[in-house]
Amino acid sequence: MLRYWKTEREGGMKALLIAGKALTLSFWLVFGAALVKWVGPPFEQLIHLLAAFLLVLHGVQLWLFADTLTGRSHPWLDRLQVLLFGIFHLYPLKPTVAAAAEASAAAEEAAHA
Repeated sequence: MLRYWKTEREGGMKALLIAGKALTLSFWLVFGAALVKWVGPPFEQLIHLLAAFLLVLHGVQLWLFADTLTGRSHPWLDRLQVLLFGIFHLYPLKPTVAAAAEASAAAEEAAHA
């Protein structure tokens, strides 16, 4: 019963992350539309301001979680995705890096024993 609930919860979290990435991508498409002047004047400035804030926020996330991305196979692609999607790209990466660090710590302890 517990195994089923855990897999059900992980499936829900994956769906939430995909939905978050889709909404973030749609915002960046709206920002692109504002860049080519498809959006009216009062909304255009608000979209530009929001995009600047989001880019700064994602830059801070990139700075805070830089150690999470160092061991990845394509760190620059991951950095670009963090700048675009923020925590929606970082959240699935965190446990894999932590599990690898725990495994290396356990191996180091076993070597010293």
